[in-house]
Amino acid sequence: MSKGYSLHIGVNKLDKAHYFDVPELKAAVADAKFWKAFAEQNGYKAKKLLDDEATASAVLAALADYAQQMQAGDILLLTYAGHGSQIGNDKVTGLDNERNDQTWCLYDRELLDDELFEAFRSFGDGTRILIVSDSCHSGTIARVAKSPQTLSEHLAAGLEKATEMRGLRSRKLPLKQEQDIMETYGPTVYGPLQDQFRSTAQAANVKAAVKLLAACQDDQTTFDGESNGVFTESFIELFRKAATRKKNAPELIDAIREKYYYPRPNFFEYGAIIPSFDAAFPFQIDIPDAAVVKGSRKPDLKPTPAGRNLTKEEEWDEVKVKRNAQLLVTWKVPPAKDIEPGKDIEILEKGADYLVLEMKSTPHEHSWSAAHALRQSLLAAGLEAAVEPIMSVSPAQDKRATREGDANNPDYIREWPPAMGEAAIGWHLDDAHSQLAKATAEVRATPDAHVRIAHLDTGYIAGHPALPENLDLRRQRSFVSKEDPNLAQDKPESGQDGHGLGTVVLLAGGKVTKEQTFGEYEGYIGGAPVATVVPCRISESVVIMNDRTFAEAIDYAIGEGCEVVSMSMAGKPSQRMARAVNRAYEAGIVVVSAASNCWYKGTGALLPKCVLFPAAFERVIAATGAMYDHKPYDVDFLREGSERAISTQYMQGSWGPASRMTRALAGYTPNTPWASSIHPFVRSGGGTSSATPQVAATAALYIARHRNEMEQKGYYDEGKKWMKVEAVRHALFTSAAKGNVFADWKKYYGNGIIRAWDALQVPVAEPAQLVQSPSAESTWWGIVEIVGSFFKRRKLFRSTTPVPPEEALAAELLHLLQTDPQFYELFSRIDLSNPVEIEATIGQPGFRDKVLASPYASSWLKEAMMM
Repeated sequence: MSKGYSLHIGVNKLDKAHYFDVPELKAAVADAKFWKAFAEQNGYKAKKLLDDEATASAVLAALADYAQQMQAGDILLLTYAGHGSQIGNDKVTGLDNERNDQTWCLYDRELLDDELFEAFRSFGDGTRILIVSDSCHSGTIARVAKSPQTLSEHLAAGLEKATEMRGLRSRKLPLKQEQDIMETYGPTVYGPLQDQFRSTAQAANVKAAVKLLAACQDDQTTFDGESNGVFTESFIELFRKAATRKKNAPELIDAIREKYYYPRPNFFEYGAIIPSFDAAFPFQIDIPDAAVVKGSRKPDLKPTPAGRNLTKEEEWDEVKVKRNAQLLVTWKVPPAKDIEPGKDIEILEKGADYLVLEMKSTPHEHSWSAAHALRQSLLAAGLEAAVEPIMSVSPAQDKRATREGDANNPDYIREWPPAMGEAAIGWHLDDAHSQLAKATAEVRATPDAHVRIAHLDTGYIAGHPALPENLDLRRQRSFVSKEDPNLAQDKPESGQDGHGLGTVVLLAGGKVTKEQTFGEYEGYIGGAPVATVVPCRISESVVIMNDRTFAEAIDYAIGEGCEVVSMSMAGKPSQRMARAVNRAYEAGIVVVSAASNCWYKGTGALLPKCVLFPAAFERVIAATGAMYDHKPYDVDFLREGSERAISTQYMQGSWGPASRMTRALAGYTPNTPWASSIHPFVRSGGGTSSATPQVAATAALYIARHRNEMEQKGYYDEGKKWMKVEAVRHALFTSAAKGNVFADWKKYYGNGIIRAWDALQVPVAEPAQLVQSPSAESTWWGIVEIVGSFFKRRKLFRSTTPVPPEEALAAELLHLLQTDPQFYELFSRIDLSNPVEIEATIGQPGFRDKVLASPYASSWLKEAMMM
């Protein structure tokens, strides 16, 4: 049976004579004591070295002793908590890609990483060494305290400042002491030590299997807390969960990255490859085949990419794992010379007064932390700019579900009506449902009926037989960075293909044959096939909502004379999004946007169950979902005895709260026809993505049919174009099916379910009947102003320290409600138009405590919540 040995080093106090009065730490000794207790509970024979016990000779002697005792299959757990540093090291060219020795600051001197590698060479074949290092490194002795030069350096400086602002002490050796140490002891202590290893590659000839779990990257800082170091504290929290013991070493690091954004924990391994050690909970002593070695590996000391801790089911969703934050930097005064991006940032776009950045090491959930940090560091350098996230990601249960249909299964989703044999493809168009087929026939009979729709989505896939007959390829446009702006085609190789194809066909699809619909339907499959459609690609995936590309597409739609916008997407609000909605409304464009979807079961329960933005703005029609039987597309109305079916089985439409339903209207979903890249169609179109184009088509048909009357009433005149929007909405809302099909229609549908032909029979409303809807910008700004006013009364804004604008912190807080699952229930019911309710909510101690505990809240936001 394998044996476990452990050594736990904790150094708060350093020898003042050697370290020149380095400030003491508070929690390093407590960290060592925790790890010793943990090791003993798990069967290790444990030893600790604290403060003046932790000399370099004591540590090396202990390691030599373990090397003599341990047999193949045994494990050493080595933990260190304390200060860390780096010492410049000129090794023989070609040996290592690292030009510095990483060090642990032991009581009497710094211990070089080369000394550890040398100690590990004494361990025999088939032994295991697991290191937990709650320390950091502060750069080479040759460095000077210089100002950040690149955007990446500004980001790092801002993040470190934000963390220190919360009262956490760095565990890096201060620069002055680092330089004093090397000036005094470099020639006599560290130079001779380095000479011993100048011709030896790091980790060369190590026969043990070594894994290192490190608190931060080599160029970052980790922090001391009141009770424990930030890194150790995260382990303490993880160990409280039984599921943690099922994770291997990389998964543990990923799990800790869920706990905080900066610094970014690191993992690397070298030496023997023991497959069971790779697969097991790394702290486990007795594992199968613990002594079985299958080769060796060299250390890879490059920084590891940002990752996420995912279950096997969640691994399906590639979007959730890989999306980095994107920020928009808008200069108040552009810098005199360009600032280079640096290693962690890519410049996606550059204009005269702005930059669009991809933060290559920043998960999108932490966009605001990066935005505040970058802004504050730039401001300290005399560069004033607004910095804000422009992208929100709405996770799906499964990457296939983002297409709202499963191309590999052409049948209906069994959980939801209709059942196979109960209805044929195209049922949603008939007189008992949307009436779109009958309404289209009437519009076709209207002389000179025409209308142009902007379709904002992922684009279209060329060659599909049901593409709209009037797809305006001359006006097509992509707003995605680094793409051909004149080509709005979806990218089948992206893994997210088909969403734009599915929605554009539901919107205005052309004539199809029975051979293309399993013998069930022939004729026009789109809701408004008479319309001209301008395809606008605003994202590479339906789950990514970029408010900048949305705003650009809205402006493009205005310029191209579009009168309806159909967008089966939703995300987080911003002032930019609100202003774009206002411009569309004032230009007479009816904007229809999906209310959003959520998942009622399983790991996909990842979104609030409510109307999201821009659908929540009152100048937008929020498209919700009604089923074949006219009941809500909601889990409470699932068919009894349903079976697990395809990837969308847990998807449902979102609705509510009542304050966001005043301009809502339902279309039919799920089990609508969905254009596919495998079959011409499948029957499993779902989500409010399927409902949205039906509502937009209804609006477009009304405009085409009643254009002359609206022109005569002056609704196309400058300053009065909003009346056209309200006249169309008046007709759609008035004619919608209500209590005659479902008693509780207002709760789930807002204004009912579309009845396109009935809408055409509603006369154009008189000016006196029309009321201008509240400005989207004033709605957004009102919320931000309330929250910002709350923050201005807090401790953070009473100090003289430069802080992010209260409006930015308010926007972050609103986004946090849609990012952190602990706030989903609150966001799904809060009335964002009620100032009293908003202020009362955010002022509650329980709410404050949740923000302080959130891994997604920036340090600045947490500080702003304090009294």
